[in-house]
Amino acid sequence: MIRIMVIGGTDCSGGAGLSRDAAIATLNGAEICPVVTAVTAQTNGAVLDMLPVSSNLIIQQIEAALSTWPQAIKIGMLGSTAAAAAVARALAEHDLPLVLDPVMKASSGGSLMAGGFPPDLLRRTSLITPNLEEAAALTGRALPVSEQDILATGQGILDQGPQAVLIKGGHGKGPLSTDHLIDRAAQTAFNAPRSQRDMRGTGCALATAITCHLAAGSNLTKACDQAKSQILAMLQ
Repeated sequence: MIRIMVIGGTDCSGGAGLSRDAAIATLNGAEICPVVTAVTAQTNGAVLDMLPVSSNLIIQQIEAALSTWPQAIKIGMLGSTAAAAAVARALAEHDLPLVLDPVMKASSGGSLMAGGFPPDLLRRTSLITPNLEEAAALTGRALPVSEQDILATGQGILDQGPQAVLIKGGHGKGPLSTDHLIDRAAQTAFNAPRSQRDMRGTGCALATAITCHLAAGSNLTKACDQAKSQILAMLQ
């Protein structure tokens, strides 16, 4: 059985967060070791409230989860720089593949992250998966529009330490939704018809699916391709 550690927040509506992670892992024949960073009260339309988990409890959860020998790690909602720093400390001595979905706000628009991501966590990250808005926020650049903008923004993110970045095109325009995988040696574009269906939690789902495929032994390019195909099928 594939096992992945999933670090993130709860979502009582079931549309995103650890609920979505568990569902996607099950579809991929994996089980999760959940580490809760925050408890949220949110609906499909709004974030109503959020209660962060203490840094000490986050670290204890990670240490307990590591004792079950997961093959890869996915990080979603962290909620604060303090929580992100706690995660970085807890994972500093472990070299498992780590996928970071830099959740900054809910699909409904409510903020889910106060502060930025510490350098220690970014340097520990195998793949970071921002959407266009998150990519702009991570670099302080304007929202990338052209392919040239996206590649430059991706390089700006790589300069902060991650081994690779997947800039998702789901919030872009045009008939195709293109995700750009950029690492220090090359870049790969994954194209798919833009879905007209609006579904919450697709960012969570994609990052979790990639993590499952990495845990199963796929290389990064293949894992991203497999995961995008899977999410596209969900949106049909």
